[in-house]
Parts: sequence; C-alpha cells; structure tokens
Amino acid sequence: MEPDFVVRVRAVVMSRDDSSGGWVPMGGGGLSHVTICKGRRQEESDGAERHYMIRGERLRDQAPILECPLKRDLIYNKVNPIFHHWRVDERKLGLTFQSPADAATFERGVQSAMEEEEEEEEGGGERGECRAPWRRRRRRRRRGG
Repeated sequence: MEPDFVVRVRAVVMSRDDSSGGWVPMGGGGLSHVTICKGRRQEESDGAERHYMIRGERLRDQAPILECPLKRDLIYNKVNPIFHHWRVDERKLGLTFQSPADAATFERGVQSAMEEEEEEEEGGGERGECRAPWRRRRRRRRRGG
C-alpha cells in the first residue's frame, strides 16, 4: 500500500551536532526527497497504527536517511526562509530547502499533519476548538552591538 503523502520537497537533511554547536548534513549530504506521509515506523509490526512521519531519501541513491515521527511535543523553528529545524524527544533535525516556497509548503504540511493527529487523538473534536499541538518559534536577530 502506498503511503499517503501530505508534502514532498527537496532539501538537505541536517542534524544538530551539540559538541560543535553547528548543523551537519546527514547521510553524507546532498539533496534528498523529504516527505510527510502517513505510515508506520520500520520497526513497528504490521498491526500498528499509522501515524505521520517525516521521511528523507537521498536523491543520488534513494538511501533512507531520515525517519522521524511527528509527535505532540514537536517544537518547530523557522530560522530563516530556507532553513527550518525541529526537536522531537532528544533529536534535533533540520532542513535546508531549495526555495522559500518549498519551506513554506513543508511548514504548512507539518502543521496540517499535527492538527489531524490531534483531532484523531481527541476523537474528532470540532475543528474550531482544536489548538495546534506544535509550537513554532521564530528567531529574531538583534542588530547592533
């Protein structure tokens, strides 16, 4: 069965290296197809529920380099128009997009998937009363010295 894709963009998948304080490309770098889709984690049995996942597949050889469930505690940060990152559990992951349009599409996909997950958890409550479970932070740089 094909996964249900919400979004598919091209981006460089990054992970946070806290020892150096920087972001490093995962899987040797290069562009990947990054999707938000409804599926099961690879380690889960066939009977497990389907949840939204962020998956990354390297373009040059189709190697999977990212599999991250969208969880209620996701913290999403829009650092600039083409670099966004998020934290789930103790993992810090990010994407460098090819364009601001791809970044905006991905951000809307995350929000939509998280809202749908919350509605399913709450038994399909009224859409107007649902509060988005994800939190978005925008960094503002201070200018001057």
